[in-house]
Amino acid sequence: MTRGPLLLGLLMIVQSAARDARADEPPNPWRLQNGDRVVLVGDTFIERDQRYGYLETMLTLANPDRDATFRNLGWSADTTRGLSRAGFDPPEAGFVALKEQVLAAKPTVLVVGYGMAESFDGEAGLSRFVEGYNAMLDAFAPTGARLILLSPLPHEALPPPLPDPAPHNRDLKLYSQAVGAIAQERGAVFIDLFREFETLRNRRGAEALPDTDNGIHLTGLGYWRLATLPVMSPPSPRAPENGSGRIEFGAHRVTRVEESPNGVKFVVEDPRLPAPPPPPSGDPSETASPALRVRGLTPGRYALKIDGQAVLDRTAEEWAEGVALPPGPDVDQVERLRETINAKNLLFFHRWRPQNITYLFGFRKHEQGNNAVEIPRFDPLVEAKEKEIAQLRKPVPHTYELIRESEAAR
Repeated sequence: MTRGPLLLGLLMIVQSAARDARADEPPNPWRLQNGDRVVLVGDTFIERDQRYGYLETMLTLANPDRDATFRNLGWSADTTRGLSRAGFDPPEAGFVALKEQVLAAKPTVLVVGYGMAESFDGEAGLSRFVEGYNAMLDAFAPTGARLILLSPLPHEALPPPLPDPAPHNRDLKLYSQAVGAIAQERGAVFIDLFREFETLRNRRGAEALPDTDNGIHLTGLGYWRLATLPVMSPPSPRAPENGSGRIEFGAHRVTRVEESPNGVKFVVEDPRLPAPPPPPSGDPSETASPALRVRGLTPGRYALKIDGQAVLDRTAEEWAEGVALPPGPDVDQVERLRETINAKNLLFFHRWRPQNITYLFGFRKHEQGNNAVEIPRFDPLVEAKEKEIAQLRKPVPHTYELIRESEAAR
């Protein structure tokens, strides 16, 4: 046998094995499709994300090439029977409202986050929770949506006078396992946030900043930690090899390198924007600033400009060792995206849960029900924000320049 056919045969075997390995990998549930309508439904955990927007921002960033919309139907202290949605009606009306709200949203992906409120019923309430959960999913079945079931979070240990969370966590673990079993029976995706957050908190240690304000409700920092968990986002695409061995910039994709006696110029073109930075209340040590390393510069001092804006200056030796850069224009873009997502969600909240809902649609609509015609006017406002989101989610190239400073400039 000649070398050519042998190499060709080996290559075909390797390619076949690689395809088989990829086939064995479960598809990431957060990899969305064009036209997907992601609906989040659940208790306080789901509703409160609208205050911060980290979860939706991360899922949007993870799918920059997908036209998908998000609708948050969370309701604080809600249960699988929709008790919080009943309002002034009998309790069973809450389940009817829950079903109607989800069906009206027409989800193709349904993210379900229940269990915290019902976990306070303890082990004695577990069978009722399972029954209610299955009844709820049966009611949602006509949507045909892909199901992603989230477990409740663990109860965080906080100083007195807040209680010892150990007894409650024993029950929360049971409820989390019950959700996992339901997911397995139905062929749904299950994400065990109870286990993930327990692991995260144990790794951080007792000295870390808390991520809840009362042990069970996440703060902005908590939602940021949740959104940046590996289980909550598809992995970032690997950046290709940079065009010049002189330049290293973390996972950034460096292209169009132009070298000159006075410095170097290049373009950063990333396939995805970075994760949002933590809130101001967060611990800076939880994030790492990207370091830019440029070797082979002529001795001297070099100023860095990004898109023509001066950022900082360092010596050639410092650039060769690596310089941690402050947040750049890509981070600014991510924050604008998150703010726009929050604005969109607030408009949608007023659309489906107007503050004076009792007077517009409830038992007192005979008084002000004529004003209900104004509610659909939120629709074009929501659509306008979604167009902004569609633009902001896409990364744009940025030009970096290292320019040697002259004696006169110094």
